[in-house]
Amino acid sequence: MQNCPQVRVEFETMADRDTDWIGQIGQQDRALRALVRLAPDLPAARPAVTLGVKDIIDVEGLPTECASPICEGRMPARTAACVAFLERAGARVLGKTVTTEFATTKPGPTRNPLNPAHSPGGSSSGSAAGVAAGMFDWALGTQTAGSVIRPAAFCGIAGFLPSAGYIPREGVRIMSPTLDRVGVLARDMAGIEAMLKAFPAWRPEPLPDRPLKIALLPLPVWDTADAATRATVLGTAEALRAAGHTVGELPDPAPFLEMMDAQKTVMGYEIPRALSRELAEHRDLLSDELRDFCDASMAIPQEAHAAALETADRFRLYCGALFAGHDAVIGPAAAALAPEGLGWTGDPFVNRIWSLSKLPAACVPGGAAANGLKASVQINAAAGRDGFLCALAARIEPLAAAVAPG
Repeated sequence: MQNCPQVRVEFETMADRDTDWIGQIGQQDRALRALVRLAPDLPAARPAVTLGVKDIIDVEGLPTECASPICEGRMPARTAACVAFLERAGARVLGKTVTTEFATTKPGPTRNPLNPAHSPGGSSSGSAAGVAAGMFDWALGTQTAGSVIRPAAFCGIAGFLPSAGYIPREGVRIMSPTLDRVGVLARDMAGIEAMLKAFPAWRPEPLPDRPLKIALLPLPVWDTADAATRATVLGTAEALRAAGHTVGELPDPAPFLEMMDAQKTVMGYEIPRALSRELAEHRDLLSDELRDFCDASMAIPQEAHAAALETADRFRLYCGALFAGHDAVIGPAAAALAPEGLGWTGDPFVNRIWSLSKLPAACVPGGAAANGLKASVQINAAAGRDGFLCALAARIEPLAAAVAPG
């Protein structure tokens, strides 16, 4: 990202004031590289709630550059609705956070605060890492495949992808009209709930006064998960049973596996079309990685895209019956602990299912592994039950945190 060196120089001039909160953030970010740039006119005293905003989301007075030289210096006319709602709730924008190129696959420079030798995930990499490091309290991200839940998992924080339509997308660079949703990141579920309350769609829904019935994602869907992830998910399931709840594995993996394939088709079909102008006018300024992805994906026929959308429709009908008999589904939030190095942001894995489903998803971290990294649990509920899912994730949060991944 071309702007990261600029920000580091700016931070270096601030950091000699050891008591200055902005300078302290600058010192952190020289190692973490979570921020693209700071907001102008930040106050002398640190605000009660600070907000990091993924750099595909508009904030008036800050360029939206999408980690691409094509967008360098592009100033939005107004602040995105999702940011404005959080500002009305008392949050102060600290700055723009690092994303992958056009929120796709090419990684940025951000490191994982749990272990800087490992990836923070993507594409909401700077948002997740900055929250995990305590640089800001809340952050906004977006998800096409796994770009909110996976970085939350890798960085050991809470993440939440609301039901489709819960958070408005006005002022957000959309790469897949079918898939893209705005999500929220905070250090714990209490912070997530505070963020969700800022939006008009918030409806609190307390947990029922009875044992819960929870479905475990079929093991064949996530049998490639690493040992730490398996231990965290299965250990959390056992802790729920010990607390008096019912947890049983779903018998049929087919609907979930079909959704993973369908999501790949929808994403592949829609992203090159979202970038059609960039491909036509600035092809040389796209990375080889993104250009090659778009060239290959343009071969996906419209009929395949339509069939994938039909798969998603069938899955939502399936989930109607599933959630009539279960309160929630739990499974892994990522396939494995954060990969070593910064060249790959990780596998979207089962996140693909829930991205295409339009259903809400929450991520809560487990205990730390020997290398400091954490595996996490993903929890899903029926469409529109965001308040319930938030309450359930808060109940599961301490159970997952107590599980030693081995």
